[in-house]
Amino acid sequence: MADTRLRFGAIWMLVLAGALFTPASAQAEKQVLRLLFNGPIAEAPVPDAELMVLLGGEKPMTTLGLIRKLEKAADDADVAGIAMIIEQPSLNLAQVEEITRALKAFRAKGKLVHAYIDYATNLSYALAAAADHITIAENSQLDIVGLSAELSFYKNMLDKIGVQADMLRCGAYKAAAEPFIRSEPSPEFAENINWLLDGLYARWLGLIAEGRKLDVKAVEKAVDEGPLSAEEALKAKLVDVVGSYDDYKTRLHKEFGADVEFVKRYDEKKLEMEIDPSNPFSFFMEMNRVMEELFGGAKETDKPGIGVVYVDGGIMVGPSQNDPFSGSTAGSTSVRAALEQARQDENVKAVVLRVSSPGGSAIASDIIWKAATQLAKEKPLVVSMGGVAGSGGYYVSIPGETIFADESTITASIGVVGGKLIWNELWENKIGITTTEFHRGKHAGLMSFNRPWTEEERAWVTKWMNEVYTQFKARIQTSRGDRIKGDLESMAGGRVFTGKQALERGLVDKIGGLADALAYAADKAGLDKPQVFVFPREKGLAEVFAQLMGEETEDDWELHSTPLGRDPLLRLAAPLLSEAAPHQLRTLLSALQNLALLNRERVGCFMPYGLNIR
Repeated sequence: MADTRLRFGAIWMLVLAGALFTPASAQAEKQVLRLLFNGPIAEAPVPDAELMVLLGGEKPMTTLGLIRKLEKAADDADVAGIAMIIEQPSLNLAQVEEITRALKAFRAKGKLVHAYIDYATNLSYALAAAADHITIAENSQLDIVGLSAELSFYKNMLDKIGVQADMLRCGAYKAAAEPFIRSEPSPEFAENINWLLDGLYARWLGLIAEGRKLDVKAVEKAVDEGPLSAEEALKAKLVDVVGSYDDYKTRLHKEFGADVEFVKRYDEKKLEMEIDPSNPFSFFMEMNRVMEELFGGAKETDKPGIGVVYVDGGIMVGPSQNDPFSGSTAGSTSVRAALEQARQDENVKAVVLRVSSPGGSAIASDIIWKAATQLAKEKPLVVSMGGVAGSGGYYVSIPGETIFADESTITASIGVVGGKLIWNELWENKIGITTTEFHRGKHAGLMSFNRPWTEEERAWVTKWMNEVYTQFKARIQTSRGDRIKGDLESMAGGRVFTGKQALERGLVDKIGGLADALAYAADKAGLDKPQVFVFPREKGLAEVFAQLMGEETEDDWELHSTPLGRDPLLRLAAPLLSEAAPHQLRTLLSALQNLALLNRERVGCFMPYGLNIR
């Protein structure tokens, strides 16, 4: 390890010297926090984010990081307001709710929030509506036309290429298999989507109406008349000014003063160096300090605090990963390790489990459920649901003593799917590849791609699925008990609910976001403004260098395996589609990932991939 650090120390010092030597500037009388919303807002921290910044990239924005920044700015006497520049953020309605609450708390301190939009769609405008004042660019458009839900079906494509999907499910509303066996949604699936969309649409309209101090009916009328030109949006009182970006800056200076300082990196590490000209070793001493500050690893839990563990993305067996094409996955090994670290850390007095997942592996979901249940026996465990926490995402949430969900969170989907694809028609009749199978063992050919299941095999898989489904419901009864309002069976079968609908049925406990869950956990632990520690712990400088060198690092909990997302077969379409159709690419890769999961485990707890509500 020491050799690795010595080899790279000189190189990194030279890089850091150019990147970090920034003299401190005199602080202005007033500060305005400048927030640029463009691109995704992540849930879990992005691995090696500091390294990305060092190499010239932008530090990814996270929900927790943004909320904590807004909370600190609200209490900072030097911060007079916020200037939002909303370009093309990628976020869900639950994140809009969370950020809106934080901005509302900021404004409650007597501080102003201004927003500028070049062009806005449904969700980016709902975010802008949380501001005191909105400026829209001249000759622009407010493209708010109501929410739409889209779902891709693959049956016709499979028929054309000669592939048959042999799928099973537990529950009439468990629609995750439908895209492979139908060309359109079943009546139950359509009913599910419609009641889900009703709840989300009502919440979206409510956010805009509340932010703009308008009647919901007036907002709905404007939406039905959309898209709106900038002038039409002004007339409908959906914006305050039509003007250029220079007009926006002029207004900010008029509001906050000519000498106001616009702060872009508020509450981030100050990477400044103080060099003593009289000391020839001062530069190297300062460089070493800055490197340790930048890559020093996680903050030590030297006093009582709250732990945060993320379940972000599809739930898989093995380690978590962050894939630029198919998205992040929540690996059971990594999440279990994080829960164990938080459980064993004596200074962690309560834990918040943040779940943003459409589910995945039934095996991995149960592994995480067990680890979370064990932690909950020893420390308060509070769950915060993000935009979606369904199927396996709901499974891992239920050990929480209290579950928070936003009104627009998509959750439940209590059900199980199983199946496989039959490739024989494609291989043999269309391509000319013939296959001969040899087996030993009664079920050795169970997952053969060359034929559908026999009746005996189908009965065996159905029995297995029913056992997993029964276990899923039993886990809910064990964890939730009498908090369930009514018959669980009437809420299961794959039915999907918004957070508000789930609250009415006792599937969750409170409406609120991550900040609310953290405050509740702190109260349960008897802590006032505690530190927040993210698990698993961040890597330190030595571990980063070791990883770059391909060396092994010690960890009592992590196991190493090849995640499904790194399979090159899942990336074949990426070069063609990543620019032209990023959503369709992610949908396709996620669907393939789930098929690979079923091939490996035969049974899964996941929601329909490709459900795009925007």
